[in-house]
Amino acid sequence: MKRRVYFTALILATMLGCGDGGVSGPAFAPVSGVVTLDGKPVEGAAIIFSPKKEGTMSMAISDADGKFVMKSGSGRKGAAVGDHNVTVNLSVSTEAEVKTTDDGLAPAMPNELGSDVPKPKPARVGFIVPERYSKPGALSVTVPAGGLSGHKLELKK
Repeated sequence: MKRRVYFTALILATMLGCGDGGVSGPAFAPVSGVVTLDGKPVEGAAIIFSPKKEGTMSMAISDADGKFVMKSGSGRKGAAVGDHNVTVNLSVSTEAEVKTTDDGLAPAMPNELGSDVPKPKPARVGFIVPERYSKPGALSVTVPAGGLSGHKLELKK
């Protein structure tokens, strides 16, 4: 079975631990755009803007048309004015299929039956957006005081 793994919970938990700078913090500006892979829109990608100096991270999840609108962890729209490392992540996890017994119950776990029972294989991750884009420094952007509208993140396989 395949399911999308966005790492959104991890990203949001990390961002919620960071303040959004409040009124006295770095200026925020509206940021929106579109993410494509080989010219096609990417749906469900996690996009993160991390300031290279001080400031609050912002993130977005792209829609079916690849469009995104950046927000901080506290919900403040936009991104901090200045230079950012940008990461884009979208991957698929394949999980071992859970088989049931004749009575409809899940089979006993390996530790319940002894050490001679084979353990299930761990899930594998396949990157839809190439893994290099999920690493800081692969992409960068400067957010001007006026913000960015329709910014293009054009990714290649």
